[in-house]
Amino acid sequence: MSAPSKKRALAEDKNVSGNEAEGDDEEDMEDDFWSGDDGDDLDEEEKQFINQEVQVEFEARNAEDSDFHGIRQLLQQVYLKANINLSELADMIIAQNYVGSVIKQVDVPEEDDSDSDDGDDVFGVISAINLTEKKDAESVRQLHSYLLGKCQACEQKQQQYFKALLEDPNKQVGYLVNERLINIPPQIATPMFQSLKKEMERAVKKKMKYSFDYFLMVAKTYKTKPSNQKKKGKNKTQTPDEITFLNPEEELFSEESVLSFDYSVASERDGVVGGQWDDEEEEFEPFRRVMFIPGDKLDSLIIKVQQTFGGS
Repeated sequence: MSAPSKKRALAEDKNVSGNEAEGDDEEDMEDDFWSGDDGDDLDEEEKQFINQEVQVEFEARNAEDSDFHGIRQLLQQVYLKANINLSELADMIIAQNYVGSVIKQVDVPEEDDSDSDDGDDVFGVISAINLTEKKDAESVRQLHSYLLGKCQACEQKQQQYFKALLEDPNKQVGYLVNERLINIPPQIATPMFQSLKKEMERAVKKKMKYSFDYFLMVAKTYKTKPSNQKKKGKNKTQTPDEITFLNPEEELFSEESVLSFDYSVASERDGVVGGQWDDEEEEFEPFRRVMFIPGDKLDSLIIKVQQTFGGS
């Protein structure tokens, strides 16, 4: 049975030109997308629109059946062409909507000439799926197989440790889903994680298995390609091995992980700014970082997220 609908304002002031997250790397990334030959084709009116700020307010809601496609699309951003039943994962998130939220735009009065369905768009999703209890589900088995395959490039000791953490029947492992569109500011992460924590605690009081020994996260990241380390007219550089997290708060989770590894998804098309990498000037190599975080670190991590990015 679905829980009562929850509505809470989360963020305002979204810049339509890109990610509002602070940091020089993100600003450079945004500049690169709007520079180059293609940028010269924009007329003055379009350029003025790019630099505008619009007031956008978001709220957290329980996932509903109508959110299926939006949730699946957000999962697709992570796994791209992987052989994982993302439809089943999306259904799991909706079925357990008493834990987790989707990010949606606050309802606004519809204009008479508006035929947009933006009000139904899912801008983000957060949830925790118990992989231990759902180990027999097709999507979970596929996720296990996929990640174990990606870990084959790791050292033998790390492979064994990862497999043990993933498959230990005596440990409760939660898949921490934390996905949103890139232009949603990181300040939204604080209330989302705070809400998730409270909902898991309520579920545990009802004897439901949401007390996790470990959380599994798969973060979207990128590296700047070596040939593009130094931009024309820019003095700042990024070393080839430096990882940037598209959800900046996930770097804090990585710092607390007991195991992590990266794998490239450069051979697959990857969503960045409401779409995909620029085919003609692909300057960023997309990666994924897989990490295991001890469950007892969640409280302190939420505090760090709030201290680093704000939000409440």
